[in-house]
Amino acid sequence: MLLSGIKARWPGEAGYRQLLKVAFPLIVSSGSTSLMLFIDRMLLSWYSNEAIAATLPAGLLHWTLICPFFGMAMYTSTFVAQYTGAKRPERVGASIWQGLYLCIVGSVALPALSPLADSFFALVGHAPRIQEMESSYFKILCFCSFFFLTNAVLSSFYAGRGKAWTIVWINFLAMFLNTLFDYAWIFGNWGFPELGIRGAGYATLASSGVGSLIYFILVLSRANDSAYATKSAWRFEFDLIRRMVKYGFPAGIHFFLDVIGFTIFIMLIGRLGVAESAATNIAHQIHLLGLLPLVGLGIANTILVGQYQGAKQSHLAEKATYSSIQLATFYNIVAACSYLFLPLLFIGPFFLARQEPPSEELLQIITNLLKFIALFTFFDALVILTSGTLKGAGDTKFVMRTLTITSVTLVIIPTVLIVEVYRLPLYYAWSILAVNQICLSVIFLLRFRSGRWKDNQVIE
Repeated sequence: MLLSGIKARWPGEAGYRQLLKVAFPLIVSSGSTSLMLFIDRMLLSWYSNEAIAATLPAGLLHWTLICPFFGMAMYTSTFVAQYTGAKRPERVGASIWQGLYLCIVGSVALPALSPLADSFFALVGHAPRIQEMESSYFKILCFCSFFFLTNAVLSSFYAGRGKAWTIVWINFLAMFLNTLFDYAWIFGNWGFPELGIRGAGYATLASSGVGSLIYFILVLSRANDSAYATKSAWRFEFDLIRRMVKYGFPAGIHFFLDVIGFTIFIMLIGRLGVAESAATNIAHQIHLLGLLPLVGLGIANTILVGQYQGAKQSHLAEKATYSSIQLATFYNIVAACSYLFLPLLFIGPFFLARQEPPSEELLQIITNLLKFIALFTFFDALVILTSGTLKGAGDTKFVMRTLTITSVTLVIIPTVLIVEVYRLPLYYAWSILAVNQICLSVIFLLRFRSGRWKDNQVIE
C-alpha cells in the first residue's frame, strides 16, 4: 500500500519528482550555506572554547536584527514565482529592483547599531573574555549586512523561477573562499596575523562580497535583461514597493520572531557556564546542518505554491505541500536515528584538531541535547513546510501574529523563569524549545488544512 502510494504520487504535477527537481539544487544551496557556518564554528571550536561560546550569541543577535529586512528580501522570490506562474516575465526585473531598494534600509541600519555592541554584551553578563569576542564578531557581521541582503534578493531571481543551480555554484564558491579565509585569518596561517574570532568575521565579509559581485554580473546580463527586464526595470515603483512591504514585512517579522526567542534563549544559557554554552552552540550547529534538506524542501514548496497561486491553481499548491510533508517525514526518520545512535559522528569534527580531548561532561551534554533534536526535528519540518505554504500564498500576517504570541509565551518567559528565577538545569530549558515547536506545528497545520490561504494573491 505504501509503495503503491509513493509510485502514484511520484510522476504527477506537484508530486515528488517535480518537488525534488526544484528542491534538490535548493537543498544543495542551503547545504553549502549551512556547511559554511558549520566550518566557521568547527574551526573556532579548534581555536578555543571561548571562541565557539561567543560565536552563536553574536551571530544570533546580528541575525535577529537583520531578520525583518532579510525576510522582505527573501520574499522577493514569492513575487518572482507568482509573476512566473502568471506568465508575466517582464515584471520579474521590477520585483528584483524594488527588493534591492528595500535592502538599503537594513544595509544602513545595522552598521549604525554596531557601536552599541560593547554595552549590550556587557549587559548580558557573559564572562569578560567572551564578551570581548562577542562584541568584535558582531561589529564585523553588521558590515556584512549589505552583502547578505543583496544576495538574498538577487538569488530570488533564480529561486523564484525554480532555476536554482546558479545559486548552488555561487554558494559553493563563497563557501570555498570562506574556508580558505578562515584558515588563514583565524589561526594566522600563510603569513597572515592570528585574528581568532575576528578572522572568521572578516572571512564572511570577504566571501559574501564576492558572491554579491557575481550575482550582479549574472542577473544584469544582456540575456536576462531581454527576457526579464533586469536592467531596464530599475525605476522605483511605489505600488509594487507597497505590495512587497505589505506581504514581505510580516514575512520579515516572522523571521525576526522565530529567531528572537531563540536568541534570548542562547543569551540566557550563556549565563549557566562556558560548558553549557559551548554544548548548546555545538548542538545547535549540528541541528542547523541537519535542517538543511528541510530548508531547501521548504523553499521549493514555497516557490511551487507561489507559482500555482499565480496560475490560480490552489489545489496543486495544496498537493505540493502534502508531497513535501511526506518527503520530510522519510528524511526525519533517518536523521533522528542518526542523532540517537551515532552522536559521535556529528560531535567528532568539532574536536578533531584539539590538543586536549573534550571533557566527558561536555560530550555527555551534547549527546543528551541531540536527543532533544531527534524529537523536535519532526515538528521543525511541519513548521517549515506549512508556514512556507502560508507565506507563499500571502497569508503572512497570520504567521506573524502566531509567532508574536508563541515567542513570548512559550520561549522567552519560560526561559527567564527556568534560568533566572528557578535556576533549573540546562535540559529543562531545552524542553521549552521542543514544546514550542510542537505547538507551532499544530497551529500552522490547522491553518493550512482550513484552506483560508487559498484566496490570497500577492501580485496585481
